[in-house]
Amino acid sequence: MKNFLPCLMLLCALLQLGCTKVVYTHEQVVDLYKTKQDLIKAFKMPTEKKTNDSTEEWLYRYDRNTSLTDHSIAEFPNVVTTNVTEFSKFKRYIIFTIDKRGNVIMCYYKGVDLAVRKKNTGGTIALIALGVLLVAMSYVGSQTISFSYVP
Repeated sequence: MKNFLPCLMLLCALLQLGCTKVVYTHEQVVDLYKTKQDLIKAFKMPTEKKTNDSTEEWLYRYDRNTSLTDHSIAEFPNVVTTNVTEFSKFKRYIIFTIDKRGNVIMCYYKGVDLAVRKKNTGGTIALIALGVLLVAMSYVGSQTISFSYVP
């Protein structure tokens, strides 16, 4: 029975990691945004904007979803853009640097993953089957050891 708990914990960890597969990485998604118009279309208005002589930086704030079942992050709903000289401190954000011609030249992010994932049903079924098999083998093994006769 003492092997049962670690096997159950391993099964839970595997289920958390194995239910999706990455279709597009974060870098591939960020590379899709080439111009200021692309950013506006995808992200709408930035939370904060900082303007220099040759560039403009747009910060989009992200927050963790408040739902207990959804652990994803979502863009913070923004109504108006604030012009700042220094960006505010947020835990999760993405900053796009735009040149004077309106081209995105750089992206910096913290705590944000824009990777596109899709559910991997076959992998999930295989993972659950493997986990059930491991738990069953652990349980049978613990029962066999517990009741073995030593003369």
